[in-house]
Amino acid sequence: MEFALFNLMSLNHAGERPAEVMATTVEAVQLAERTGFDAAWFAEHHFTSASICASPLMMVAHCAAVTRRIRLGPAVVVLPLHHPLRAVQEIGMAQLMAPGRLILGIGTGHQPHEFRSYGIDLGERTTILHEGWDILEQGLATGQVALEGKHYRIPASPICLPSAMPPLYLAGGDAGLIGRAARAGATLLISPGLRWGDAALPAKAKVEAPYRAAGFAGADIPLGVQRYVFVTEDPAEQRRAAEGLLALSRSTLALRLPDPPRQGVLLQAVPFEGEPSVDWLLEHAPIGSAEKVARILADDLRALRPTHVSLYSGFSGLGQGPVLAAVERLGRHVLPALRGAARALAA
Repeated sequence: MEFALFNLMSLNHAGERPAEVMATTVEAVQLAERTGFDAAWFAEHHFTSASICASPLMMVAHCAAVTRRIRLGPAVVVLPLHHPLRAVQEIGMAQLMAPGRLILGIGTGHQPHEFRSYGIDLGERTTILHEGWDILEQGLATGQVALEGKHYRIPASPICLPSAMPPLYLAGGDAGLIGRAARAGATLLISPGLRWGDAALPAKAKVEAPYRAAGFAGADIPLGVQRYVFVTEDPAEQRRAAEGLLALSRSTLALRLPDPPRQGVLLQAVPFEGEPSVDWLLEHAPIGSAEKVARILADDLRALRPTHVSLYSGFSGLGQGPVLAAVERLGRHVLPALRGAARALAA
């Protein structure tokens, strides 16, 4: 089981600046390497404060130069928003910059406003991803690309980069894509939101059924789970983190709307029906002491049996110091307990 630090790179309040988010992210990745994380992910989003990271491969390239061991990857390249012929070359360049350390997440995307701004039909994103995936496989596996598809028509084109497909991860709920992921040996990425342990099992079942239908017969499917955690003993920081997690949940739902509410780029977090209270999150979410966070996440591992766990601590809206301190506690005090729980599951 591998453990990664996820970096959404959001502006959590009006006073936060992109340069601060960028600097905190780079330091967090270096800290994650020092404290034993296996990997670091960078998101891709556009046109709102939900994320300043329009190009996760640029973050991979930058962080490759300031780290030595930790694996790095986009989670995910929203492939329908990119011309795949360019993407395959940039992925090849990233492999050169981080030899043996690139991991590759791809996905369909889901935010209507992003597709509208790019002039791409959201309803076609699955077929666009299939063709883009064809191009990635051709270019990375053979060094050649040629395709006559519905969305892309590419004459025979040599690719002047390494011919190797990095470890592949997929975010997307389409059964056909999940079946293709199974045949490719890719890891599925899911985010059960604010459901932990047994309550998150329906999210796993949704992707496991088509994965097994494609022929996978192992005990546990290759599964990556996204979790939101904040490790601190300080009650005030715990409350800020719980408030930030609620704001993140509201923003996530708002981004599914055709026109997400925003002032400029600053996304407005709108309450949703049935949302948890901050006090409920303080009691039930993995926010608090290292012991509490480790216990909740270990229960999660036993229920979901993932092969990959992605942990995100950048949602609190606190300053760089508290955020980096929370990441360090996560790496030094929670990860060892989770690795122990993973070994027990494997046994």
